[in-house]
Amino acid sequence: MANNTGANASKMPLCMSTFSAELKSATQADGSAVDSGYISTLYLRNKGTEVEGHSSDVVWFHEFEGTSTTKIRRAPALKDAAQCSCILLHIIVSRKLLPITTLSGDEFLVAWWRIVTCHRTLWKMGMRHRNVSLSNFMGYRLGGQFISVLNDFDLSSIKQHGPIGFERTGTIPFMALDLLMSEAIASEVEHVYYHDAESFIWVLTWVCLRYEKGELLRKGRPLDEWLTVDAMGCHEKKTSFLAMLRRIRPTRSHGGNFKVAKDCLAMIIKLIDPSTSVPGDDEEVFQTWLQNHVRKLEGD
Repeated sequence: MANNTGANASKMPLCMSTFSAELKSATQADGSAVDSGYISTLYLRNKGTEVEGHSSDVVWFHEFEGTSTTKIRRAPALKDAAQCSCILLHIIVSRKLLPITTLSGDEFLVAWWRIVTCHRTLWKMGMRHRNVSLSNFMGYRLGGQFISVLNDFDLSSIKQHGPIGFERTGTIPFMALDLLMSEAIASEVEHVYYHDAESFIWVLTWVCLRYEKGELLRKGRPLDEWLTVDAMGCHEKKTSFLAMLRRIRPTRSHGGNFKVAKDCLAMIIKLIDPSTSVPGDDEEVFQTWLQNHVRKLEGD
């Protein structure tokens, strides 16, 4: 039976009500639905965390019956049907959101950081968004304050129920360097937390260089070529960008934010050295790659 959560959705924050809807479409390896009791528990556990209060409300949700890609793949008896993640067709109606790119200066940095901490909380609870990209950084205004939202959980999964993490998902310009290499393309690289941490840094960098006072630059936009190359081509472009980082100049309205971005990018540059390894602890990655460079926001 299709899942209609409209009756209770207006009482739930978007980040979680979207996730309760999305998690009904995230599946186990055998294509069965994620347990609804687990979803309810997961929502309750997020009340009072960095997730709550930085999202809008889902008005209506509908899942179309019989659209599971697992069922479609099983019909012709494809061998990998059991190993592939399941995708379901559904509709979500929610509060109209604004792109985070409409912001500048400290307001943008605060909004970006709130999404970083929201994602971190979800990750620790086993939720994998799997597509940290600029188009999913949204928000709305409430009482004069911009409330940022991590949007679009179409590619999300739960660690306990979903794929083990070797599926390559994301938006190429914002994907971690490791995930743009041939091994990742062949699904031989596990998607781990530091990959998403790196994606947050690329999103911050992208906005600092391409947006001025909330508007996309019309001429001379840097990084346009990242949108036209394949994964390995983007890896090459990003590596070259990092080598020239000292020469890169941000837009005026994001000058201060780019200082934070450069400090974060320095962590990626260190990783290029074969003798440098990523910290094994996710919390250490969160602190050294991200939090340490935005400590001035912690009191906000």
